[in-house]
Amino acid sequence: MDAKKEIRNLECQLAFREASEEASSKGILGTISGRAICFNAESQVLDEYGQTFREVIAPEAATMEFLNTQDIKINMLHMRELTFGRAKRGVSGNARLSVDNEGVNFEVDVPNCDLGIRARELTKAGVYTGCSFEFYPKAYDIEEREVNGKREIKVIHKELESIGAFTLAMDPAYLQTSLSARELVESTDTYKARKAEEERLQAEREAEERERIQADMKRRERIMAMNAIEDEELEKLNY
Repeated sequence: MDAKKEIRNLECQLAFREASEEASSKGILGTISGRAICFNAESQVLDEYGQTFREVIAPEAATMEFLNTQDIKINMLHMRELTFGRAKRGVSGNARLSVDNEGVNFEVDVPNCDLGIRARELTKAGVYTGCSFEFYPKAYDIEEREVNGKREIKVIHKELESIGAFTLAMDPAYLQTSLSARELVESTDTYKARKAEEERLQAEREAEERERIQADMKRRERIMAMNAIEDEELEKLNY
């Protein structure tokens, strides 16, 4: 399946720390920190195409080695023009990443500019209450299970193609994704079995229809043949 961008939202505790005098002299307002990715934490339920599913990020999907190959932007509200931080392949930028047993953490030095002031004030005011991250999936496992009498799909991301951005979010409890729910549903054993049965029944209906058409054609041919014989007999009588 081709990789498609997903946005995973996470409610976490964002923190702002005022800059020291030395950092302030370098144009830094302070530092915003938080957790961008939680390992093995199930996302909110998404219900599409009559099927519910959850997503999980496995620890092996976002290792420090992998993160150091990425150019990750730090922005607000998923808007590129509201970017105020960057962690570029682990060697440059004003943001730093770290990985522990729980997930991926970030820390960004907030620049003293309009965007930086906006990020600082909205974080301190509690307007931004969590973090989202944008990623392109590469490899994942799918598990099917029954929850409260309803079948549910669990998608476990084992490998990511890339991570585009971490973003400060106002509504981290909301999950949005452009990874096709239909593709996930269609990859399950339940769907495949149902699809195979539908195709079998459809093939049977088509075979029955072909037989009906063939039988009708043969009946018409017999009638035409009988009519031809009758016409021939009448023609002989007329002579």
